[in-house]
Amino acid sequence: MDIPKILDTLIDGWCERRAIRPLKYLLRAYPGPLAHTDQLYELLDALKDVKDLCRDDLTPEERQMLNKADNTLEDSLGTR
Repeated sequence: MDIPKILDTLIDGWCERRAIRPLKYLLRAYPGPLAHTDQLYELLDALKDVKDLCRDDLTPEERQMLNKADNTLEDSLGTR
């Protein structure tokens, strides 16, 4: 599963159950163009904020999906 597909799935789930906090952090960096490295780092920061600041708002499956997106993005940026 690619990063945009993971993020779209997460956003859909959060919208359905009105989980505002994770949406607030993720939507500052996505959706939008992910063409430049600085945009990818902004997305990485947003993912980390969701993981760290919204733990109580996430299901175990959502945490797994966030970890997968985070790890994939870190690998592509060479920060892992």
